[in-house]
Amino acid sequence: MLKFIATTFLAAASAVSAFAAGQSGEPRYLIKAWIQKYDKSFVHATGWCGTGYLCTLKVGEYDIRIRFFLSGESYRLSVRAAPDDPAACCVFANRSEEVFVSGGSPHAEKLYFELPDALADKGRVEFGTLFIALEDLL
Repeated sequence: MLKFIATTFLAAASAVSAFAAGQSGEPRYLIKAWIQKYDKSFVHATGWCGTGYLCTLKVGEYDIRIRFFLSGESYRLSVRAAPDDPAACCVFANRSEEVFVSGGSPHAEKLYFELPDALADKGRVEFGTLFIALEDLL
């Protein structure tokens, strides 16, 4: 099922990026993001990022933050939940709130709930997977 979702996501990404290639103006990156939650529900979004080093894309109730480096092929990625969400999401496999991505599109990252210190010894609780694709339009 996950392969089907990823394939569908990539097909949609290709169609959107082919359309976006003809666009003119400020946008530099076409960003496509999909969060497949552990319970198999999902949210997705497509958006544009300009030439600045910081880009935020709203995906459902979550903010995907991308901090680009000079080359644009490497970036730092974080996911923030709505402030009133009782179950704090999201940290990555290394328990950090931000992960370094060195090229490769699409890219997938496992997301976990951020457990309070009192429960940290219980291990990680999986939230889902973030699939993200960036296309440099320049």
